[in-house]
Amino acid sequence: MYHNYLISKNHPQQAELEKAIELIMAFSAVRTIYFSPHVEEDLNAGIILIIIGEDSPHAWDDLNENYWKVFEDFPQFSFRIFSAQWVKGELKDGNPFFAVHCTKNSLVYSTAETNEFSYVEKLKPRRFLKKAKSEFDKEDNSAFILGLNLKYYQRQEDHLQAAYNIHQNIRWLLIAASNFLTGEYLVEHDLKVHQNHVGKFSKALAKTFDDQNEKEIKLLELLNEACCCVQNGHDMPELTKEIIDAAEAKKDWVNFEVSRLFKECICRCQYEFSRTKSPLITIDQAEPLKLITQIVAESVAISALYCIGQRNVSRSAANVLLETNAVDFQNTHYYLFLIVKDFQSHVPGNISFKIKSQTDGRCTATVIMQSKKSLMQQKGDQQHFFYQIMQRGQLLFQETLKPPFLPFEEIPVRNIPSASIYWAQRDKTKTFLMEAEALDGGGATKIHVYLMSLVIEQTCLGLIRIFLGYMPNHFTLPYLFELCEYFTPLTAEIFPRTTDKDKELLRILSGRTTSLRYGCIDDVSYHDYEVLNNRYYEFVERADKLAVAELERLEPVKVNNDQND
Repeated sequence: MYHNYLISKNHPQQAELEKAIELIMAFSAVRTIYFSPHVEEDLNAGIILIIIGEDSPHAWDDLNENYWKVFEDFPQFSFRIFSAQWVKGELKDGNPFFAVHCTKNSLVYSTAETNEFSYVEKLKPRRFLKKAKSEFDKEDNSAFILGLNLKYYQRQEDHLQAAYNIHQNIRWLLIAASNFLTGEYLVEHDLKVHQNHVGKFSKALAKTFDDQNEKEIKLLELLNEACCCVQNGHDMPELTKEIIDAAEAKKDWVNFEVSRLFKECICRCQYEFSRTKSPLITIDQAEPLKLITQIVAESVAISALYCIGQRNVSRSAANVLLETNAVDFQNTHYYLFLIVKDFQSHVPGNISFKIKSQTDGRCTATVIMQSKKSLMQQKGDQQHFFYQIMQRGQLLFQETLKPPFLPFEEIPVRNIPSASIYWAQRDKTKTFLMEAEALDGGGATKIHVYLMSLVIEQTCLGLIRIFLGYMPNHFTLPYLFELCEYFTPLTAEIFPRTTDKDKELLRILSGRTTSLRYGCIDDVSYHDYEVLNNRYYEFVERADKLAVAELERLEPVKVNNDQND
């Protein structure tokens, strides 16, 4: 029985998908076939996952190894073959690969024996995700323990043991990645074999050792030779401190990428669980908000999603060399309020990036994210802010089983005295920091710029509280600027982000405290420092006037609230 992609006839790889599946069914006893996108985008069209029947004359792992020539004819797909028993066992052990790819939404062919997706539907999502994270943490901790002796070997200048230690660490990390990206892992010791295996399912890990870079190829060979020397007594490779340092940097990068990919896998897993219970409507690509809803839903399990505002930015360029006299480009920036079950700080930034990249920059978004639990805790201005959104915002999506709600006995109102106190506290903080910034730093421009960024952050937080009654849970300057632009063009005027130079200045201004731990404290050019210094003083001065005017405007609201009390 055929399903989904093979019935709808509108998939861009429709013809090739049919050919691949027809060929698969010809050479193996197929029980079920699933087709779904990778965890990491833009790798290829997706993963064709085959479940073989109990009457198959060949084991699933033999088929994976022996039919690579068949798979090679379809580079637009990645292929996986398993038995139903393997799927069931891996789900029991908390492997998210099968929870992501064995679902009704990804089913393309089934038989009377098909029941793998029922394994997924019977899972308790919270318990399964906890198990998956626990298993990954074990693997991550094992890799950490493997690397404990590295510093000792480096101090002793035992380059062979240091290289072997790094080899085993990278190998273990690639094994962990293979498990949740491919559904199985290899026991090979050759890092190139591991990279080739997991690289079919991750663009990043495919470039662990860049085969176009001679130095990286050599580094890979030396690590493999160190492993063979220690384990099998082969000749010792020529190793130096510089090689060990480069290998250690590579190990740290792999560790970061594997952790990032696992987080993305868990987010995708949460999305698939939410789709089994409350599927989204069919998306019309021509409607931006529906497309944005789809992108958000693919990134995180949504409880509710609201659009609370938008602004259009049009750009045109006149020319004399082309027949048409102008080039027009319109960008729509959306303000989204997202309610989720579990708060994850990296999600809003990821969603904003995906919306921009998947719409080719024609849609951008500021994502305000809160957990369902936080709706129960916040009172006063914050509760009034949530109430206004849920009453007046455009609802894009809401889960049907347990929709989020705002508990209150009386309609929430603004707490103007509290907002005034908050602004006064920010003002005191600003004054102290501005006095410190005004001291002669002996040319330490980076320290001056860091103090400026703290003053600007405090000012933005005060403005957002006064105008919106909201206290953000993200504090990067670009994010705070976008929130301020919801009610005033001030930040856009003083800190534009249009040209490359504008963006460079914002990057300098947004430097983290960690930048003070390394390098020079005077590496911000004096010209850039002067430009930022002028903008900083203008921003604080105009923001103070704006805040005072708004507090005066809100005074009648305070009086009315007092009378109602």
